[in-house]
Amino acid sequence: MKKLFLLLTFTISIFAYNVTVSILPQKFVVDYISQHMANVNIMVPIGSNPAIYSPTPRQLLSLKKSKVYFKIEVPFEKAWLHKFTDINPNIQIVNFAKYIKKDSNPHIWLDPIFLISEAKVVYETLSKIDKKNQLIYKSNYLRFKNLCLKNDKKIRNLLKNLKNRKFIIFHPNLYYFAKRYNLTEIALEHKGKEPSLKYLFKIVQIAKKNNIKVVFTSPEFSKKSAKFLANKIGAKVVNFSALQYNIFDNLIKVSKILNGNY
Repeated sequence: MKKLFLLLTFTISIFAYNVTVSILPQKFVVDYISQHMANVNIMVPIGSNPAIYSPTPRQLLSLKKSKVYFKIEVPFEKAWLHKFTDINPNIQIVNFAKYIKKDSNPHIWLDPIFLISEAKVVYETLSKIDKKNQLIYKSNYLRFKNLCLKNDKKIRNLLKNLKNRKFIIFHPNLYYFAKRYNLTEIALEHKGKEPSLKYLFKIVQIAKKNNIKVVFTSPEFSKKSAKFLANKIGAKVVNFSALQYNIFDNLIKVSKILNGNY
């Protein structure tokens, strides 16, 4: 049975087509909709900063075989997208945020309701690339949509009795999550840079006044100012990466942390 599974997986990968995404959470969506009928290349590996990442020559070479690039408007794309189309003039650039009304913050994948719109973009795009399997993509999209709604409900239940609805994070990657669930995100990063001492002490006062007990950090960014702040206010420093593969598990984890389950 195991040999049969491996053979089927190998067969699928041989006949699959290639698509490229910027970050790992996008792969989670594409994998679900395509059920691995698409080989997904990722430009920004986990642990790297999507604001300043530079793709390797090997990654750039992989673009030649990709039919589509799903952009998500993380900063590195501004410098590199035109180079991607130079490498592969036939590559189709599709915006993950096509159906979303957003502002300059790119972290749309951390909102379960926004994820429904992102999955729709994937479903529609793959259906055009691979028309013979469009019914499968539609079915997968509808199942993914139900998963989004199920997780949205679960998060609301986890947060409904939360008294302190303010939290501190170094980089504002939970911006849309906070807006969706009536939370207040206070970012340490100031104008895209490490906070000044003056700004840090301003946050210290806000944190003390609101009895904030959790400070989120990310492996892609410095922990120095977060640790300094946590020391001053007696808070717990908790690691959170916005670039984890399973988006739903990641958001449930955040919801539990905000409830004090570190």
